[in-house]
Amino acid sequence: MESLDILILAVEASIAFAGFSGIIVTFQFGGEKEIRRSDAVGLTMILQFTLLAALISSMPLLLSTFDVKETTVWAVSSALIVIMIAGGMYTAHMNLVRGSTKKFFRRFVVTVQFLSFSVAFMNVMNVSDSFFHREAGPVIAGIIYALCLAGYFFSRLLLLPIWKSVRIQEAAKLAEAS
Repeated sequence: MESLDILILAVEASIAFAGFSGIIVTFQFGGEKEIRRSDAVGLTMILQFTLLAALISSMPLLLSTFDVKETTVWAVSSALIVIMIAGGMYTAHMNLVRGSTKKFFRRFVVTVQFLSFSVAFMNVMNVSDSFFHREAGPVIAGIIYALCLAGYFFSRLLLLPIWKSVRIQEAAKLAEAS
């Protein structure tokens, strides 16, 4: 599969994630339900990473229609990924780390930041033509990473309320039985 085909799929997946997230949020938080900080930040991360992944995925498509040199296309796209990841990790740090007191969650954020730094560093090397030679691989890896992160927060947004309801029902049945 060519890199441009992969980018088209990434644009479609990004828009699907963002759209379904909007639908879920509309039904989940409509009414008097309490909204937690982690839910709000998770939605922010989904929207940031999916819409920026769509932008970055469409940038090489746009530049290639103007016959821009291929190495320049991938260098510009890598630079945009570095900016996207830096912005996303700033959001995560400012909103998630400050709002969390659980040790596991803090470790999770540090792990995500380490992986983000690795992907960003790989794209910096692609821009600078030091290890990667302005190729599509680091760009596609960055887009896939952004979509995986959005997918994690999407599944969390979708599944946590369901599991909370299951726990409440099981606790009620246990209380009834005793």
